[in-house]
Amino acid sequence: MATLIYSTDGALMDIQQEGPDRAVIGNQEVPYITGSQLRQYAATVYSESSFMGLVRQIAPADPLGEMMRETFAITLTMYNYAMAKGAAFQRAGRRYGLNELLTDSNYTKGITSPAHHEYFTPNVGDETRRRFATLAVIKLFTRQTHDVQEVIQRLAGAQYWDGNDLFRLFQAHFRAKNGFELSDPAHGMIYQGVTVVPGVQSISTCPAQNPNVAQKRQFTYRSTMTCGGTIFFRIHEQAAAQGITW
Repeated sequence: MATLIYSTDGALMDIQQEGPDRAVIGNQEVPYITGSQLRQYAATVYSESSFMGLVRQIAPADPLGEMMRETFAITLTMYNYAMAKGAAFQRAGRRYGLNELLTDSNYTKGITSPAHHEYFTPNVGDETRRRFATLAVIKLFTRQTHDVQEVIQRLAGAQYWDGNDLFRLFQAHFRAKNGFELSDPAHGMIYQGVTVVPGVQSISTCPAQNPNVAQKRQFTYRSTMTCGGTIFFRIHEQAAAQGITW
């Protein structure tokens, strides 16, 4: 166990090895989450969010603001998923909580990526993204979300996201096979003009291609917003009407 001491800009200032498993920022303990859980959560957000070169091409007017919004959006989306799945599991007499979320590599592939490990290595990787990912988790659990209310509203309860893999694979991607509807055609065009990620394309609404899904509904997911190089999805009304909650 150890106590993590953070500066108010999200930088890790000290690790008190003999302290309790908690995180402290600006002399305030971060509630509802241990220090080790916070680092695991932030490492996943770091691994799943866009690198600065991509953010600069997608949002050149405000790349830092875009990175801040994207990292928080991923953080809240993970939380939304855990809450929805946890409620469904509870009804079935099972458990899915924060510990399960932070080790669920079926949900977040970034858990097993090199970028996840990079988060824990000082002076390696993107320090700005590391700080934003850390602050995003701290914002969520301290409820200091005044500067991301627009993100919360636009997410509209999203539980899933995709990065450039959807824009490279499109119809071969899992999301497309199960059917997604873009709530705004612009959501499918965020990679137009991007040169730092090879093989990306614009995407559009894609009805389910998996026969087992297609016989039940057209769409499983509906996009809610984009931020950085990430597109966010909630459960589509067609899927919700069939009892799908996560």
